[in-house]
Amino acid sequence: MRRTVCFVLTLLATLTVGSAQAPSKSPADSPACSLLTKEDAAAALGEAVTGPEATSMGKGQASACEYEGSGLHRVHLDVMPFDAATAGVYKSMCLKKNRDGLTGLGDVTCWYNEKHGELQVLKGLTMYSVRLTKSGDPTEAIKGVARKVYERAK
Repeated sequence: MRRTVCFVLTLLATLTVGSAQAPSKSPADSPACSLLTKEDAAAALGEAVTGPEATSMGKGQASACEYEGSGLHRVHLDVMPFDAATAGVYKSMCLKKNRDGLTGLGDVTCWYNEKHGELQVLKGLTMYSVRLTKSGDPTEAIKGVARKVYERAK
């Protein structure tokens, strides 16, 4: 069910992007990379990182940014602008999920699942999804990344 919900939201965001524009791989073109810095990623993972790997569908559209540490360690940020109807649907779904310890991180913030490897934040009409893979409990590190992203977001 949760994967289906995430797929539906991703599909909705993709439909708002349109298919006329090819994705850009330049970090300079990725709004996500303006919100997630190499220093943020290194602090979250507790090690040096490489990157960013970026994807952007164009100004005002969906974008992503990822940094890699050692092995499978990585920090990934998706930024998806929603229209009001999509934001409303997302907000309703997020309010039904676990939100323990997430006060002050966004208009609506929830954990994707109980493993705390993904944190989803709605600020206005934009959804930010932070995924973090590292050894140990990612809870505090992912909250730190989400806080930085939220503070930088307009």
